Amino acid sequence: MKAIHFKNRPQTRKPRPLRIQLTIITSITICAGLLSILLLNSRFSTTLYQNRQKRLLAQAAKEITTLTQGNRAEVLAGLAEIETKSNLEIEIYNANGTLVYDTLVNRFASEWLGQSEFDLFQSLMNKRNRETVRILKQEPNGVFEIQQDSRLNRQYLTYTAQPDSGGFIRVSSQLDFINNTANATTRQVSLLAGATFFVVIVVLYLFLRRATDPIREMNLVTRRMAGMDFSQKCTARTNNELRELSDNINTLSESLDRTLRDLQEKNRQLEADIEHERKLEAMRRTFVSNASHELKTPIAIVQGYAEGLKLGIRSPGADGEEYCDVILEETRKMNRLVNSMLELSKYEAGAYELNRQPFDVKEFLEEEAGSFAVLAKEKGVELIAQAPPGLTAYGDPEKLETVLNNYVSNALSHADGEKRIEITSVETENGCRVSVFNTGEPIDESELPNLWQSFYRADKSRSRSQGRFGLGLSICKAILELHRAPYGVINRENGVTFWFEIPKAPDESETE
Repeated sequence: MKAIHFKNRPQTRKPRPLRIQLTIITSITICAGLLSILLLNSRFSTTLYQNRQKRLLAQAAKEITTLTQGNRAEVLAGLAEIETKSNLEIEIYNANGTLVYDTLVNRFASEWLGQSEFDLFQSLMNKRNRETVRILKQEPNGVFEIQQDSRLNRQYLTYTAQPDSGGFIRVSSQLDFINNTANATTRQVSLLAGATFFVVIVVLYLFLRRATDPIREMNLVTRRMAGMDFSQKCTARTNNELRELSDNINTLSESLDRTLRDLQEKNRQLEADIEHERKLEAMRRTFVSNASHELKTPIAIVQGYAEGLKLGIRSPGADGEEYCDVILEETRKMNRLVNSMLELSKYEAGAYELNRQPFDVKEFLEEEAGSFAVLAKEKGVELIAQAPPGLTAYGDPEKLETVLNNYVSNALSHADGEKRIEITSVETENGCRVSVFNTGEPIDESELPNLWQSFYRADKSRSRSQGRFGLGLSICKAILELHRAPYGVINRENGVTFWFEIPKAPDESETE
């Protein structure tokens, strides 16, 4: 036979907590956003600052053009304010191209004010040694340029405007200052972004931890529910859909627990019913088999004697009347057997309705002992009945008399040794116990549970010779179970005791 090989199932990895996943995803998203901002800032911040500075230069040139229309004191104050506020260098040239104002000396040429020209400005202009590196933008009223001062090794962003009054105005700003400002801004943004990222991640993790704790708890509860453990409940205290989900899981858990318990109970009941039906079927088969066996012998005897009478076959010294007596005797046995089986079936089917009533136990036992007194005397058996006076029991005395009759009858059949039978009653907590003890050989312990079965006889030879069918104790069992009364058999040192218990009669105050 070819061997069958099974592949090992892959091991399922332990899932990563949801809060960790969300924190990682959000962190990556935030980090990507911040990196994009830093990249854009580092890439375009210089350009943005230069454009801003261009607007500032153009605006300063416009203000200077307007400012030069005033008197000397106003012009000097205004130019000083513009220089300080915007950190600019201003050059003003007249219509002849002569430098009349320079930030480096911060004064006007006397010629612009109607006085003689100062050679100092021309000298400073010559010392600047600025050369245009490139032209950035040409406008109708001016031009933006990058200029290089070879003497100072500096680059300037300049704007040269030509006012309508003639001459030109040049406003400059050091590119190093613009670039340093852009770089400082980039560093500040980077530090701020890093601090913001750290704070956001910490706050986000704490928030997600609190937000996902109910989900983690629900996961544990549902995992236990999958293992048929419904003892743990969700305890989410959030004010959102998670609380509703938690309540729904608890409701589902309770519903499944009740349903499972109900199914288990019904399953146990079903198993008990099936087992009961199986026992009933086995008892039915055993009963039919035993009944058939018990009837087969008397039927065969009746058939044999009837055929002998018909054929005229008789044993020596026997006449037809003797044959008829045998047939009648066997017929009476079969009739007793059938009546006993009918009686047992009615008891087991609950067809009898008990006529419960109070009765005196002492009187009940003494009457039973009296009915067996003659038979006991014939067998040489001492019969004793003892019961405390004033003890009143509650039950059907007629049916209980059948039980006691069978107990005493069995005791007479098996009494041996001292040949003594004791019918006694003792008071118990809830009633009284009636016992029938006979001296003789104890019953084998393995046979005690079978004594209450139909057609079972511990001593088969003696029972058959005495016309006993093994139904007496089965009838006792059925009657006592109708009374819901405990019963049993106990082996003693010198004999056997059969017993049953019946409740006390209720007080008149309880019955009213």
